Amino acid sequence: MKNTILSAGNATMDVLLNVPFAPHDGRLVCSKDRYMFTPGGSGAYTAVAAKRAGASSILCSRVGEDETGLRLIEHLREAGVDVNCITADPKAQTALEVYLLEEYGLGGKISYAGANACLNCENLEFAFSRYPDLFTTDLRINRSVLKYAAELTRIQSVPFVLDASGAIDSGSIVGLMGVDILVANEESVEKLTGVRLSTTDNCLRACIALCDMLPLKFVVLKLGDRGAYIYDGTYCELLMSPNLQSVDTTAEHECFVGTFCAHFIDNKDVYYATKYALAASSICASRVGGFVSLPTDEDIRKLL
Repeated sequence: MKNTILSAGNATMDVLLNVPFAPHDGRLVCSKDRYMFTPGGSGAYTAVAAKRAGASSILCSRVGEDETGLRLIEHLREAGVDVNCITADPKAQTALEVYLLEEYGLGGKISYAGANACLNCENLEFAFSRYPDLFTTDLRINRSVLKYAAELTRIQSVPFVLDASGAIDSGSIVGLMGVDILVANEESVEKLTGVRLSTTDNCLRACIALCDMLPLKFVVLKLGDRGAYIYDGTYCELLMSPNLQSVDTTAEHECFVGTFCAHFIDNKDVYYATKYALAASSICASRVGGFVSLPTDEDIRKLL
């Protein structure tokens, strides 16, 4: 039987607009070419990444009771994600992310949280009734919901992998009990600890600071194309990323988290789960797009 990963977090419909430049000071800009709707959101990317890596994947999220929400759920169902824990909100609309794409990169983004902001404890309780083998979420969800999720993982003895994305400051995680593994990128680490991950010594300093905030079993620091740094309280190691050219990092971090969870729950080894996730996220960043960039287990093992 496949291990089941429960992801809780944002599911959005992304709107891509090609523009000559991002408008400001009341200026009018006309979008060129065709606009595009594509599924996205940190929770959705993580759930699809876990599924493609070989796990059974459940997403707990909220969308609007609207046409956009129905389309988003269908995209996730087609990707193989269990969508029975996605709630259709009768009042809030489905979340949107509008990307203004200039010729040489992202010119700006407009975010509408919508139904994502309405995820509640009842949604989490229903999702945990499916008895997952591992739970993961990030710091974008409501604090009270996050604390309740941690409580449910303790009650069911489910490993909890927390993605530090969405961190504002150290208060984002202080007092949050029940997290087993913290995965953090450079930006979130600096917000949580004030430490810039410019050297391996600073990586160690950041890990110690994070373990002082939470009783963690492992810390995994994602260092972009420099690889990842792992720490378990006594042992630390820097693991290198495969050397692939990066062209689009839209879902790269969530790919790392989802594939890490899928591989960790399979063998309980942080070292090999991190190497697997580094390969997966490198493949993801070498491709253009969101869902379509997420690699399969076969893709990852070929690279390894």
